[in-house]
Amino acid sequence: MDRREALSKAVITTAGVGTGMLSAERGRAFIRSLKDKGVLSTQMTQDTRTAATGVVDKMATGARIIRSATENADDGYRVGATFAQIPYTTKKVRLPWEITEDALHENLEDGNLESIMLDEMTTQFALDLEDLEVNGDEAAGAGADQAFLQINDGILKQLATANVSGRNLSGATPGTFGKDQMFDMLYALPNKYRNQPGVRWIMSPNRQVAWWETLTNRTGDASDALLLGSGGAADKPLGKNILTVPAWPDNVVVLADPRNFHRVISWQVRRRSVTGATDAELAAKDKRFYIFFIKHDVIIEETDAVVRMHSLTAV
Repeated sequence: MDRREALSKAVITTAGVGTGMLSAERGRAFIRSLKDKGVLSTQMTQDTRTAATGVVDKMATGARIIRSATENADDGYRVGATFAQIPYTTKKVRLPWEITEDALHENLEDGNLESIMLDEMTTQFALDLEDLEVNGDEAAGAGADQAFLQINDGILKQLATANVSGRNLSGATPGTFGKDQMFDMLYALPNKYRNQPGVRWIMSPNRQVAWWETLTNRTGDASDALLLGSGGAADKPLGKNILTVPAWPDNVVVLADPRNFHRVISWQVRRRSVTGATDAELAAKDKRFYIFFIKHDVIIEETDAVVRMHSLTAV
């Protein structure tokens, strides 16, 4: 019996349909945990939906829509709003693992290993979701991570294929990322988004270190302050904070408000636990089997509000 058959058998023999389903409150806590354990995800917009496929609504108004007013007169001028919809399709993802009964009872955690393992797996589930949201590519080529990357298209793939003129800039020449590239990106961001307080330089930790190195190669007090660990302004170039994301690739920098990226999660969160009491193969190996399921997607609300610089030299 393989793992899939074992899981299928466990579902059939479960006492009730609700067994293994997190309660509403625990489900909300699990989803909050997924958000809180990430870096980018803590600043993204999170939408929890009941349907696996649907739309996220957005509203916009035009500009220069006010008019002069005349006492005791109405010229019939009225202003409307534009209501648009962004489609989403959540993909079912899973995280399965096994643990022996010996490991559960003979460890340094005094019998708390199961709880600790659940917490660790929840953390990794959250980090993997964030990684997928950044780097997912349904057309990913063969490689060790192909099965992971092909689950869904992430933010960078969506930006690369977005039909928005002037928002995808090449950094191949000179390949480094400094003030010239920052000004290019800032100019490319439309005026209406440029001064929003949430706009960030989103980059990898390595790219941030390379930026610091660029600054320390300059002469002046600011360079010395950075070397001494007190160069706070270095992480807010051109008035925009730097947000470093561990899963972010070194060769891409994005200028955007992270709230423009939406994590969509279908409401039901399933956690299954199968033990030797219900499965002969697990009983023979004295193991327990666990698996998390969730339905997930990531979408960009306004591709016009994001500038991507790609093809930078890897750090």
